[in-house]
Formats: sequence, structure tokens, C-alpha cells
Amino acid sequence: MKRPSRSIKAQTLRPQTPKDGGLKHPLRDNRGMAMVLTLSAVALLSLLGVWLVVQSGSTFRIMKSVQRRDTTFNLAEAALQLSWQCLRTVSSEKILLNLEKKKDVTPANEVPYMVENQPLGLGKLTPRITFLDTDVVPGWDMSKFRGYYYLARGQGTQSVPAQKGGDAHSEVMIFVQKVGQIRSR
Repeated sequence: MKRPSRSIKAQTLRPQTPKDGGLKHPLRDNRGMAMVLTLSAVALLSLLGVWLVVQSGSTFRIMKSVQRRDTTFNLAEAALQLSWQCLRTVSSEKILLNLEKKKDVTPANEVPYMVENQPLGLGKLTPRITFLDTDVVPGWDMSKFRGYYYLARGQGTQSVPAQKGGDAHSEVMIFVQKVGQIRSR
């Protein structure tokens, strides 16, 4: 058996070209493929970077909003505690100058800690007391107690710079009966 010559072997390993001059298998030539893959990877990483920047900005805004909500709620609770303290320590005669129902009876002139918009920390607080009635609340067995019914409220406000809609507010309230006299049966 005769061995093929080297020239025949070299010819068979080269890609076959059709008669028009183009390559038979165009994907075997990888020139430029690395650049296309690199540009695709850079574009994908750039989009990921832009998305991360947008997400971090919105996360920061959400965090600030939660902090404002907590701050205004804490201010409102502090104002409510001042209203409650006033109802516990100040006599009803000093609070009630007349018995007009559902009227704001906050003794801001008589009690110094009951003034409006007291600055505290990052915001302001406003304690309020509303006189409701002297009648027994329906459904409550309070027949042997004579007292006054109040609505103690606390409002917290924090200014929000450069934001539409104004300041951040929170308000809390409790229903209070201040017993004036206990009747015997």
C-alpha cells in the first residue's frame, strides 16, 4: 500500500471553499467574536449598575419616610402623655370653664406644658383636651360614678424640607373619664 503524499494530506485539512470564493462554514472564523461578547457583557453590567443606583435611591427614600413616620408618632405619643398628665393632675374646675360639649378645653394659659407647637427634637408636639360630656357613655355600667368624659389627644408634626404635600403629621387619642365623685348605693 502506498502512502499518500504530504501535499494531499495538507489539502484535505484546509476548509473547502465553494466556487464563489466564500467559506463553506462561516462560524469557524472567530475573528471579532471576542469583541461582540465583551461589548454585550459591558452593556449588561452597565444596565445592572444603573438599576442598582435607582434601587438604592428608592430604598433611601423609603427609609427616610419610615423614620419620619416613627418620629411624628413618637411626638404624638409624647403630646398624648402631656394631655393625660394634665387630666390626672389638674382639677376639672380649672379645665372646664363651661360645660359646652365637644369643645377644646386645653388649658394652655393655666398649664405651661399644654401650649401648642412645642419644639422637641426634630419636630413639634401639640397636646389637646376635648370635653365630651358628663352623661354616662351608653353601654358602660358607670351608674355609681359621676365624672367628666374627655378625649385626650396628642399631635406630632415634623417639617419635611423640599417636599410636596407639606409637613408629616401623626395624631393619637384616648377616651378618658375623670371621676369627680363616687356615689354610694
